[in-house]
Amino acid sequence: MTTELSRRTLIKQFTAVAAGAAMVSGAGALLAPASAVAADTAWRESTSANGWSIPDARTSVTGLCDIQGTGLAVILREGDVATVLAYVAQRFHYDVARLERERGEIVGYHADRDVRADHASNHLSGTALALYPENCPLGVTGNFFPYQVTAIRDILAELEGVVKWGGDMTPASESTFFIDVPPGSRKLTQVAAKVREWQLTPGKGAGTQNVQDPQRLKSAKALARSQRA
Repeated sequence: MTTELSRRTLIKQFTAVAAGAAMVSGAGALLAPASAVAADTAWRESTSANGWSIPDARTSVTGLCDIQGTGLAVILREGDVATVLAYVAQRFHYDVARLERERGEIVGYHADRDVRADHASNHLSGTALALYPENCPLGVTGNFFPYQVTAIRDILAELEGVVKWGGDMTPASESTFFIDVPPGSRKLTQVAAKVREWQLTPGKGAGTQNVQDPQRLKSAKALARSQRA
């Protein structure tokens, strides 16, 4: 009984203090509409933050893309974008952390326009990939060990900067990778062609890299300096 009464007393005291604070803030604040308090996170543009068009209900530019070596698939923008981002996932699987259905969700294209960070809008155009986003909340850093970050940097450098890591953005999104060149990019076309050639050549592509090679480390660090937002 004493505990319950004490709890009620505390609640009443807290309510009184909160009410007093609201009165001190002025009538203008009390009359402010709810919309002025809640942040508007709806993405209303026809393109995502990286400049790629967002498909509507009548237009489909996305398709289901296999992530080689994992038995998993993800919806991505078809063509060079899908080739490059699926390769990111494949290398992540080999060099950073295994991709397994039981371990979490893999997100490519989605149509939800509720966007809490501009770079998250890239999912709307099918040009972004999130690997286990529930394990890497927006704005939280330090989700990977240093050796994993080294491998991520190596993936980005190998793809010549056409992909950017959400860990370098503000707010950070360490699960996210997105295309960082505009539509029609010649570099994207060249990198995608390189990836396709690796996939047909024994001893090339995902699973064959030595991420501790001094030259690779140097290239990865140089790219990281240029990409940090």
